[in-house]
Amino acid sequence: MKYATTALLLLFGVCSRAAETPTLILMGGSYRTCSSLLAEDCRPDQRDFPGARGAPQFRIDASHFSEILDPAYWSMRRGAPEMAALKRMLDTAHASAGNRALDAKSLSKTFEQADAGTWNRLLTQEQDLIASAFELLQQDGGVRRREQVRLDGGNRPFDAALFRQLVAEAGKRSPGRKPRIAFTTSASANGFDAVDFYRDLLTQAGAEPVWWPVDAALAEARFGGTGGCRYLQTLRRDAFSSLGRERAFPDLDAEQKAACADAKTLDAVPNNVQALFLDGGDQWLHRQTFFTRDDTPNPWLRSVRAAFLRGDLVVAGTSAGAAVQSGPYGMITNGTSVNALTYGAIAFHGSMPEGCERAKRCPIPLREDDLTWWKGGGLNLFGNVLVDTHVSERRRELRLVTLMGAIAESSAHAPEAGIGIDETSALTVRLVADGMQLEASGQSGAWWFEPPGSRTAAGGWTVRGHYLAPGAELLWSKGRMQPLSATSAVNPGGSIGYVGGNALQPEILRQVVWHLARAGAQDTELDALDFRLKIKVLPGSHRWQGPQGQQGITDLELTLTRP
Repeated sequence: MKYATTALLLLFGVCSRAAETPTLILMGGSYRTCSSLLAEDCRPDQRDFPGARGAPQFRIDASHFSEILDPAYWSMRRGAPEMAALKRMLDTAHASAGNRALDAKSLSKTFEQADAGTWNRLLTQEQDLIASAFELLQQDGGVRRREQVRLDGGNRPFDAALFRQLVAEAGKRSPGRKPRIAFTTSASANGFDAVDFYRDLLTQAGAEPVWWPVDAALAEARFGGTGGCRYLQTLRRDAFSSLGRERAFPDLDAEQKAACADAKTLDAVPNNVQALFLDGGDQWLHRQTFFTRDDTPNPWLRSVRAAFLRGDLVVAGTSAGAAVQSGPYGMITNGTSVNALTYGAIAFHGSMPEGCERAKRCPIPLREDDLTWWKGGGLNLFGNVLVDTHVSERRRELRLVTLMGAIAESSAHAPEAGIGIDETSALTVRLVADGMQLEASGQSGAWWFEPPGSRTAAGGWTVRGHYLAPGAELLWSKGRMQPLSATSAVNPGGSIGYVGGNALQPEILRQVVWHLARAGAQDTELDALDFRLKIKVLPGSHRWQGPQGQQGITDLELTLTRP
């Protein structure tokens, strides 16, 4: 009777809990958490990790050559070196290195010295395939060494605060107990590499971590009709250009294979946790995890969407894990602002192959830094928006606005907004009845761009933007940005005028906007290639100051024009 009563109370507690608001936490990437693999991000007294996993080590082992040289892989690699050249390079490198253990830099140098022509004709992913075959298992007493994290041991407070924010948000959905937070590592070609990191990090942040080992290879095994779990290693090679994961991470390999075999438990994860965190890397790999070959959402994504919209599942992601949250009509996959302004935005299926200019193997007529996007969009959890990350630090503001304009011109589905999150920062988005409630956190904040107007004759545009720094809550509703907390109306004074800065330099645009907010000035101008970017404070603008002096300001007009 005792157990029946307890069960009824638990059931009543679950049923009576008010539904939470659907919530996303979009992180801008490049957090620097102290760990045994990132000791430079630790305080000096926190850099010793006895018995922890260290930087990867490699040994060129001829017994793995046949695995590397499998024609089934190379026959699909258009423009790759001939098999005979690859074999000669491997043989020469093996003779040179002998039985020595090498770090990643030394391994690459060994192959380049063996045959620079062949090595440099390989795409980065192909070079990674060769290196991955030789990675050594790090172990003590037959137990694999784990990467260790010290969440509060870092040089800066922002990382710990962002992840504790995620745990607190998930905790609203698990009153009285630790929230269960699932995480994926599906944006990485080596998905096993960061599992220890996130398990340790989320545990120290106060959660019960759950590795959800879904990725593009596992999705193909489950939904692709290619023979199922027994071919997982081959599917992993084809999806990620990665070998030897079962040697370097035998326990995680076994864990993923067991998950593949237990489809019912694997598929139920989104309904049994309170948050899902998607890692950084390549958003196209994330997308391949959650869509079928015919570009329709697979059962995993359908479950995530349903749990999110019920308010039961917080969804968070960093870098690629945030960018993949874009809406149904477009997702950024590559490119710089320089190429965006020079060549425009190019619809492209897939991600640009890294190293293709060095290897002279870029898809004609594309360049490696071209702005590319996928017209099928991202995971589409919260509407027709574009999401970009590392924005101020990698000078991506103008590529985001350029793509917004290109999508508007090429279809009837202009993005409602472009969200650009800065590094070590986050934007929390809550779906409320009348729009989206927004609040930034972390080191800097995030850009929010409204759809740009039509292009000018000189190829420019005008767009309304808002810089959302920590320290204020706002509401985006019916195309307007409205403060929900205390802010100050801006009554701008004189013009700063042309200051000679370059909007394509890291962090410059953010710095100039913060200066406008502090000074209460009306406008200023920056260079951007052969354009001029004019920034003007509009009537009705509001400003606020964040806890570390960050400057938030709404209702800016940015105009790109010829001087």
